[in-house]
Amino acid sequence: MVKLETTDVSPERIQLGNGVSVPRRWTGVLRGEPGVPGTIQVQVVFDPKLGRSAADLVTVGREGVGDEVTSLTLREVRVQAVVQATGLMVSTVADGSNSATSGAAYLDRMRKRTGRTAEQNVADAATTYRLAVAVSLPPLKAVADSIGVSQSTATRLMNRARMDGLASGLRLPDADATGPVTDRAAASGPSIN
Repeated sequence: MVKLETTDVSPERIQLGNGVSVPRRWTGVLRGEPGVPGTIQVQVVFDPKLGRSAADLVTVGREGVGDEVTSLTLREVRVQAVVQATGLMVSTVADGSNSATSGAAYLDRMRKRTGRTAEQNVADAATTYRLAVAVSLPPLKAVADSIGVSQSTATRLMNRARMDGLASGLRLPDADATGPVTDRAAASGPSIN
């Protein structure tokens, strides 16, 4: 049975905007990974130049006598999956209606949310995108999955978030590649009124 936990979570948090924060560093510990006869430890840091969490050091310790860490063992280590999963465990999202929750709980709440207004869709997309970037998830896919829209619609929502000032500091898809934008005469591309 695979067991994933976090240790050494830094008390220093980085506020990223939209209520999203991550610790400066933490360690993900994975036991029971198929094909890996040992414990995997991934030290993760938030890299400000990359604008996201990244693995800083990866170690694999054998379980005991008769086990061996080889290059074949190391190929089975899914470093990015550990960064992403533990990132969702240690990240927090605070919004106006709720106290801070883990990134994982926030995404779960977004998947279950119904009856959003257009403005809520844009705000939820911006927060979800920022969270996904912070923990190294594919951001447009995370927005699409959590809000229940296509990736092209997620791209349009993020274009709208950019124009509304909800996506400052994020590296976003090209605004010209987002297709029609509603209610924005000054926006690039065709407008639909």
